[in-house]
Amino acid sequence: MGKNMSPRDIAKVLIEKNCVQLSINPPFTYASGLKGPIYCDNRLVWSHIDARQKIIDAFKNICAEKNLEFDAFCGLATAGIPHASILAWEIKKPLLYVRGGSKSHGKQNQVEGDVRPGMKVLLVEDLVNQGKSLGDAVVAVKSVGLEPVGCLTIVDYHTSGARAVLKEHDLTLHSLTNFQCLLEQAESQGTLSTTDVEAIQNWHQDPKSWSV
Repeated sequence: MGKNMSPRDIAKVLIEKNCVQLSINPPFTYASGLKGPIYCDNRLVWSHIDARQKIIDAFKNICAEKNLEFDAFCGLATAGIPHASILAWEIKKPLLYVRGGSKSHGKQNQVEGDVRPGMKVLLVEDLVNQGKSLGDAVVAVKSVGLEPVGCLTIVDYHTSGARAVLKEHDLTLHSLTNFQCLLEQAESQGTLSTTDVEAIQNWHQDPKSWSV
């Protein structure tokens, strides 16, 4: 595994790969249905071998340091699946993944892989904003008898919505970096102006009102 990277180090990697984007008018629409001025597209990391390896190594370090005990990785569609796949390969664990919804054909599965009731799964997501996708995934894996024991994510936006979801499902979130670190790095590297950062902070304080 690579050296331990701080949340600021991970944020710097994401900024360098242009993952953080700003659009106030029009704003972005999130999975929760809310709107906001910031979008962190961590899918761009997949195309950069150096950045991708740093993210994977950081996830592996968390698994080791936290002594996480689980039977399989479970990636959340779509952005969590590549990271879950690489982790499963490197750590030699089974791989499952959760669709955004059940298939309309075939077996109509929402959770794919060799699902065995009672398995403890470590969910893998790329970013947790309001937590809607994560909450839906937890419900899906529990519905087929799996036990989610935690979730790995690259970025945690530290929103009250996500905190409520985590509390509801008694789930621990292990993040590599967070909202504040992203903003600090983006401003220091000139990706976002002070005015941009203020607009994003206003959204973060009250996403629902900002959306309206």
